[in-house]
Amino acid sequence: MNNIDLFKTGLKNLKRRKARTFLTVLGVLIGTASIVIMISFGIGIKQSINNQMLGIGSLRVIEIYNYGSAPMMGNSMGTVKKQALDDTLIRKIRNWEGVEAITPLLETNLKCVAGKYVAHLMVVGIDPDVLEKFGFSVQEGRLLNKTDDVNVLVGSRVAFNFYNPKRGFSMMGQNTKPPVDLMKDKFVLTFDMMYGEKVQNDPLETQQQNKKPAKVYKSKAIGIIKESNDEKDSTVYMALDSLKKLIKENSKGQNNSDMIGMMGGFQSNKNEYQHAKILVTDIKYIEDIQNKLRAMGLEAYSVMDMAKEMEKSANTIQMILGALGAISLFVAAIGIGNTMVMSVYERTREIGIMKVLGATFADIRKLFLLEAALIGFFGGLVGIGLSYGVSSIINTVIQSMSQGGPEMAGGPGIASIIPLWLAVLAVAFSSFIGILSGIYPAIRAMRLSALEAIKTD
Repeated sequence: MNNIDLFKTGLKNLKRRKARTFLTVLGVLIGTASIVIMISFGIGIKQSINNQMLGIGSLRVIEIYNYGSAPMMGNSMGTVKKQALDDTLIRKIRNWEGVEAITPLLETNLKCVAGKYVAHLMVVGIDPDVLEKFGFSVQEGRLLNKTDDVNVLVGSRVAFNFYNPKRGFSMMGQNTKPPVDLMKDKFVLTFDMMYGEKVQNDPLETQQQNKKPAKVYKSKAIGIIKESNDEKDSTVYMALDSLKKLIKENSKGQNNSDMIGMMGGFQSNKNEYQHAKILVTDIKYIEDIQNKLRAMGLEAYSVMDMAKEMEKSANTIQMILGALGAISLFVAAIGIGNTMVMSVYERTREIGIMKVLGATFADIRKLFLLEAALIGFFGGLVGIGLSYGVSSIINTVIQSMSQGGPEMAGGPGIASIIPLWLAVLAVAFSSFIGILSGIYPAIRAMRLSALEAIKTD
């Protein structure tokens, strides 16, 4: 018998027992759909984690902090001396393999006064040369450069921090017009938190009267950062050297110079930074660079740290869900085996006649394996169609429930994702399960004696 004849015979045999074939295919269908839907939830969870990581920040960024315990180098050697996060170390790190850009970050609070409006702002000093590499872009104006002195780059929500001190601070909605236009209005910056407003019987104001007043700096906004729904929206950025100069000038005019310097994120007496950011060329360098930094006694964090832990949890969930679906497919495999064994008993005489007419053992084996494979194939194929339908219904329901809420997996309200590779793999796997289930019945059919089979009623 050639392969075409075997295929036609196999289809004919399945059609003759429509009810049994249907019920067996139904079992494979349910098993395939169960495992695909379960795995699709695992894929959806992973995609959701990836989206959350991208929302937190770039996967290629490493945050460095100048604190933490230095690593132990054996019981006899004690601890390694912590390296200072200063300009010398910054230049050294810049030449490491895999480092695309690095910048120290100075953070301090400044009072900003624009006409009758005031605001307490977080001002961050950053290297202007790396702004574009770290994802900064403007919706108005331009980015910082090293010649901007005390001019600033402001976040899209900074203008909403201004208020009239005579009326007090009040929260403004997203659609409310801000009280100042930082790109047009003149304003000043100062470390004097009482500048621009008077508070009666304020002990802090009385204490400040005996000190040299903080210097006032005329400034202007040279650009507004494009809205990004992260810390950039509410932060003011200044050229690193300019802010460093302001912090040092303010420290000299105060009695507690060390305290003021530390509040600015910069120890002016040691020229050390408290915070820096590294951008790597590829995420494969992150772990190696973090280990180097930690060996220096510095703390190093990245979004990848959180992503790895969440991915481990997602993999565990996906394995559990996949195992639950596999149980259904295993039950379906038993059903295929049972169907094919019953088919051998019912077709004993037919098998004997086929052997007498010249069918070989290989032909008999191929016929039964083909019938089992067809049951698995059709069950898997219809199961995939059912899976896509159920997945679509689930996503539609979740989407309707999460209107206006946070985004889930691949987009708003998407919890189940069935990629093409999963669909193809599921059909192939269900066909393979069918073949495995048909091995024993095929062997049993091969071993039947032709003469004994013909005598069977």
